[in-house]
Amino acid sequence: MYWKGRIKVKKMLSAGLLVFFTVSSMTLSLAAGETITQDSQGKNSDITVNYNAGVSYTVTIPASVTFSETEKEVERSLLVSDVVLNEGSSVNINLTSLNNFKMVYGKGYIEYYLKVNHNDVLTESQDTILTVAAGENSGWVVLSFITDLQKDHVLYAGNYTDTLTFTVEVD
Repeated sequence: MYWKGRIKVKKMLSAGLLVFFTVSSMTLSLAAGETITQDSQGKNSDITVNYNAGVSYTVTIPASVTFSETEKEVERSLLVSDVVLNEGSSVNINLTSLNNFKMVYGKGYIEYYLKVNHNDVLTESQDTILTVAAGENSGWVVLSFITDLQKDHVLYAGNYTDTLTFTVEVD
């Protein structure tokens, strides 16, 4: 019985050594496309780890603004988020008013004005209202739409409107 156990151990040891020598004589193939063998000068290889980030951003623009007899100042936020740009670039948001900041119906109109971050009053269309530079993740402004609802120029009952166009440019 003693000899049978020794023979079994020798067989297992021989099988293990056979596997070891077989594997050690094989070449190791790396993802870089290089092969290192037992005869190679160096036993290491470098690879490049890479991710190519494309230009991306999200601009959230207010859906609408509605004035009423009791609500003559309405605030909305404009948000630029998830900004990834080329170095030295920026996302610029410009604003254009179709009727030069007048809500129009027929020949009648109601004037309003727009403040950016409670400070700057926009007086002309095409004003840049927000710039987010490369390296900044996000930016936002508060837009305050203000009217005194003077009815001197309200000639008809109806819905007085203006159209604001937000233009997004990357330079």
